[in-house]
This record gives sequence, C-alpha cells and structure tokens, in this order.
Amino acid sequence: MTHNSPFIIQGISMSRNDLLRRVGILCCNFFRNMAFYRAGRVNNLHIDKSNFWNTVNGNFLDICILEWLKLFGERNGKQSWEKAITDKVLFKSNLLKSLELTEDGFNLYVLEMRTYRDKFVAHLDYDKTAQIPHLEIALKSVNYLYNYLLANEEESDCFFDAPPDALNYYKSMLLEGQLIHSILAKGI
Repeated sequence: MTHNSPFIIQGISMSRNDLLRRVGILCCNFFRNMAFYRAGRVNNLHIDKSNFWNTVNGNFLDICILEWLKLFGERNGKQSWEKAITDKVLFKSNLLKSLELTEDGFNLYVLEMRTYRDKFVAHLDYDKTAQIPHLEIALKSVNYLYNYLLANEEESDCFFDAPPDALNYYKSMLLEGQLIHSILAKGI
C-alpha cells in the first residue's frame, strides 16, 4: 500500500493521508479542550461558579475525554492510533515507557476514561459522584501520539498547517483561555 492508497475503515474508503489528518485533528481538539478546561480552574476549582461557566468548563472536560477515547479507547474506532501507526509494537512500547505505565496500567486508565464517559457523558447513571479521571496521562499520551505522527508517519505533507509541536500548541491554548477568563473577570 502506498502512503496515500485508499483503504476501507468501517465501510468508508479513506486515504492514509485523510486518516492521519483526522487523527491529528483529534489530537489538536484534545489539546484545545484540555487547555480551556484547565484555564477555567485554579487549584482544581472553578474560577467562576456561575451556571454558565460551570457548564462550559464541564463541556471542555467531556469533549477532552471523548476525543482521547477516540484515539486510545476504541481499538476498532475510525481514528484509533492503531489504524494510523505503521509500527504498532514499537509505538505502544515507547508510549508505555514515556507514560511510565505497564500495559495493564494503561488498560486500567482506558477503563477509567470509559467509565466517566459511559456513566456521566453518554448516559447519566445512578452514581452520585463522578470520578473525573486524572488527565496527566491523557495529555502525555496525546502529546506522544501527535509528535510521533509528525515525526514518523507523515509522508506527503498532510500536516502542512498543523502546529509543529504538541505541547507548545497546548500551552498557547492554555494562555488564550487564561486571557479570556482574565478579561471577563475584569468585566470588559
């Protein structure tokens, strides 16, 4: 298969470049939503406790988790890392090393993210308290995936307009979110 040969994902013909681009877009959506979620919090508490900002901040969290699960939590998902990465064994091994996790530890984290999604985003189950997953693993794993894609998988400029560095993009989105909160806090 050449780098841009069409292949079938769940009945839809898609080029490799299209797949890579979509995975990159999901990574950027994750970074943006994670950054905006964190921009609305100080010491893990909402900056503004109004219904509007609580809802906005919660929506950023929910989208962040949904995007992460598309990348890492659905092995047969359309944009799973496993569909985009050529050397899956090497990628997974190095990902786990970078996260300082075993495969079992990573699988437990996936389960934690799915549980939050299934019980509080996709449905509202009878649990009284949401267990919001710790997001550092999510941030590190998407950072690793995004930078790996740019360094190892792109062959025909499908990331021509993509941010060149994942953490710098995340930090710029965090600063943008903090600036917006600061401006609004001053009543401007």
